[in-house]
Amino acid sequence: MKIRRSTLYLFIFLAFILLFSSKINISLADDCNDVAPGDAPNFYSISMASSTATLYFVQPSSQFDGYIISYGLTNSADNYSVKYPMSSINGANSYSVNNLFPNTNYYFKVRAVKGCAAGPWSQTLYTNLKGAGNLPETGPSWTPVAIGIAGAGLVILGGLLFLLFL
Repeated sequence: MKIRRSTLYLFIFLAFILLFSSKINISLADDCNDVAPGDAPNFYSISMASSTATLYFVQPSSQFDGYIISYGLTNSADNYSVKYPMSSINGANSYSVNNLFPNTNYYFKVRAVKGCAAGPWSQTLYTNLKGAGNLPETGPSWTPVAIGIAGAGLVILGGLLFLLFL
């Protein structure tokens, strides 16, 4: 059985990608020497206005230098997230999440971070944005993302087939 040169190159390339990506993941995990915050922020309230949800929480007692806000359409609250720096303050913190869809349940949770280390999640709270003006009555659409991913997959597949049949 004779293997085409282009097929051999393809297998070498794929093996290199798999090997390289696994080494990156391992080295990133080993490089974090920061101590994670020991307790979660006290996430106690959400207020709603139009297409915005404003989250209110009290900082944890342990040292931190920022927060991760995670939210989504299920109680795991992990569809979207944002990380932002924030130093210690007295009183409540607030963070606004904009461009949300009306009549849609959103779940939110908060965690404190110290450098590259993240502390435990707060409790998960949810809200439903009712009657938010003239926005569409449906939840977020994944169609553009799916089309983009499918299109990229077809381009890659076409390139691989081209290499195989050179």
